[in-house]
Amino acid sequence: MRATALSHQQQTSKEFSTRDIYLASTIKQAGVPILRVEGNGGRGIFVFKHSEKIEPLIAKYFNGELLVDAKGLFETWKSLKSMAFASIGDVR
Repeated sequence: MRATALSHQQQTSKEFSTRDIYLASTIKQAGVPILRVEGNGGRGIFVFKHSEKIEPLIAKYFNGELLVDAKGLFETWKSLKSMAFASIGDVR
């Protein structure tokens, strides 16, 4: 995995996972299929199907170079937040 990714992210040949809901929202908004949300210590882990799109998205995300539909991104964020709370059983 490249240096642009943080230690709480992991990519295998089949999956990519992150705890960063903002990055997860960006990846999902870009059309990468989400496989599941896992509960872990009070935080959701977002697991995506491996895609060649992910590494360039991460670089653009951290470099502030992405152009996205803001309304769609916020809707995706709300959806992932709901999924994360449902997966860990902590609804606040």
